[in-house]
Amino acid sequence: MTDTAQDRPVHEIFDPGSADYRKCPYDAYATGRTSIPVAHHEKFDEWIVTGREELDAVLRDPNFTSRHNLEGSYPFTPESREVLDGSLFFQNAIYNVEGPAHTRFRTLISEYFTPRSLRRLTPGIERISRALVADFAAAGSGDLLKQVAYPLPYTVICELIGIPEQDRETVKAWNDTWLALQVVPLPPEQQLQAARTVPVYEAYLRDLLRRRAGQPTDDLASGLARAAGEADPVCSEDQAVVALRFMIAAGHETTTNLIANTVHQLLQQPELWQAVVADRALAGAAVEETLRYDSSVQGALRVATEDTKVGATELSAGARLRVMFAAAGRDPGWVEDADTFRLDRQGPPQHLGFGVGVHFCAGAALARLETRIAVETLAELIPDLALPADFEAQFLPGGFIFHALTELPLVRA
Repeated sequence: MTDTAQDRPVHEIFDPGSADYRKCPYDAYATGRTSIPVAHHEKFDEWIVTGREELDAVLRDPNFTSRHNLEGSYPFTPESREVLDGSLFFQNAIYNVEGPAHTRFRTLISEYFTPRSLRRLTPGIERISRALVADFAAAGSGDLLKQVAYPLPYTVICELIGIPEQDRETVKAWNDTWLALQVVPLPPEQQLQAARTVPVYEAYLRDLLRRRAGQPTDDLASGLARAAGEADPVCSEDQAVVALRFMIAAGHETTTNLIANTVHQLLQQPELWQAVVADRALAGAAVEETLRYDSSVQGALRVATEDTKVGATELSAGARLRVMFAAAGRDPGWVEDADTFRLDRQGPPQHLGFGVGVHFCAGAALARLETRIAVETLAELIPDLALPADFEAQFLPGGFIFHALTELPLVRA
């Protein structure tokens, strides 16, 4: 199938390895929405879904499973596959299963993200944010990604889960390697080296759970250890290991990039940044607009469990779909002035930044809270923040999943 408007094959329009797509996937989404809302990508043998109605239909239909979300986007060498087969890499995360097992587990972890829990976390988030931003301000310039946007959510999720402070640097390295296996086409030798870290990482998490089982606290690792040890367990120990690994990644990677993307968008229009400085209550609107306009999470995988139809497209059981959440936020049929970043939008959010349906992100409220506090703190303590005059944004490889800056250098205006 080709894009009749531009006469290019689908694999060229949706090419996560290209610099143009990495920088701005939204042009490709616009083509998809208008010409091929469910497009077959022959290179990956996957369907790229960008039409808003089609996205909503897939996300709400239980016949499209999330079970295969964490299996990686690129093929593994036989050597890497052998290592990963001996680990929990391919085990379904209980987040991504269906039915009662998902419901029970979701109920368990949701206790840590209730409004009451977030109110308890808020003073700590504000304290960490102020300390990081104060250090950044004292330096006069620096990389906001490394100095604020990464350490804030990572520290919060590690404290929530119960990762000891002395282990966090090592856990971060394991996390980054595991994510690289998900979204980057690594050379064979590097892929094998990355694969070998997976069982080591899992052994650490298993040991953490067992330590918490013997000496429980009020952290999430203790909750999972307790749930795995009950007479009618909510999850097995293996499932708890997989869940922890996912929560460590989801609990900071997406928010790190949401903070950076939000500040980047505001500073590209300095009048918007000054509006937030003048009225910090606009920080929440800035976060919501970034989720719509330049979300750190672009999409996720779904697999059809039976023969079905999405829009006008017939799909067979086993079909793999890349459901591009971020395409919906730029749909001019849903959002007025969709290609403009604005702070004056009214009404409910017009985006799918956290998904929709039974797999709506459990940590959505925490991500919003952390990002809002970061923006508010920056606006209060560094009102003259600016992008360097020669800054040109570069983006990390993210496959069809992430949209993330490599760095965000900032100066005082």
